[in-house]
Amino acid sequence: MTWSWTRPVSATPWDNRTPLASRVISRYDPASDDPSPGKRLRAFAALVAKADGGLGLTGRPGSEPWLIVAEGAPSYGDLLAAIEAEELPGARALFEALPLRCAVDGPLLTGIPEDGQPASKDPELHLALQDLGNEINEDVHEALESLDDPHHWFPGVDEGIEPVTDDHVHLVIWALQRELDRERRSAAGFGQPLLPSAPLTDLPWPVQRAIAERRRLRYAQFGLGRTQWQANAWSLWEIPADPDFVPRRAARLAALHNSAA
Repeated sequence: MTWSWTRPVSATPWDNRTPLASRVISRYDPASDDPSPGKRLRAFAALVAKADGGLGLTGRPGSEPWLIVAEGAPSYGDLLAAIEAEELPGARALFEALPLRCAVDGPLLTGIPEDGQPASKDPELHLALQDLGNEINEDVHEALESLDDPHHWFPGVDEGIEPVTDDHVHLVIWALQRELDRERRSAAGFGQPLLPSAPLTDLPWPVQRAIAERRRLRYAQFGLGRTQWQANAWSLWEIPADPDFVPRRAARLAALHNSAA
């Protein structure tokens, strides 16, 4: 008998579901394919959840437990608007100084380590920044078309970011390759040989540079830069509200959901 994994397809098209802003607070999975708009709203939804007796904060290791009690059944949009308007004294501070990188047990890298393995576990972006990670992954996904088509148009970034050095390009490509290697999958199912990861260093150098430049741009689009990276801290209020933002991955997968429904 051969076993394999498959991904369930929702019978309800995503565009017929309640948008996140109007959805009653429960527990939002930022890794889902939900195409609800709102850059800050989507990050916020990953930070709050329904708890016994009220609404609780998630995603902040070591924080003091707290509950917000509200009449009725507030939506994610209701609660975010109330906090932004400071209708809940002290609540804004709960969404500041969040860790940027989680599961960190090694130093902050400024170059490729000689042994190629800086720590026992790779650092991961905070769960509420899943959209940022997905935007970077979509860039890599698009860049990989250059492996089959050396004339594939994949431009870099000229404005809105700090200049990217060649050494930084090498570091970014090494780090992304580490992630691709870590997330290898088997086409035949669980327990079967893993497929090889895409070789990023085989991409044309202009494409590798474009990946690094776009990565820096994606961070800037989420209000994150060198200061936050070095301090390993970010604030929800640094993320632009951007109410029309929908991650490209979510939009692409929602289209697949809807066509299969």
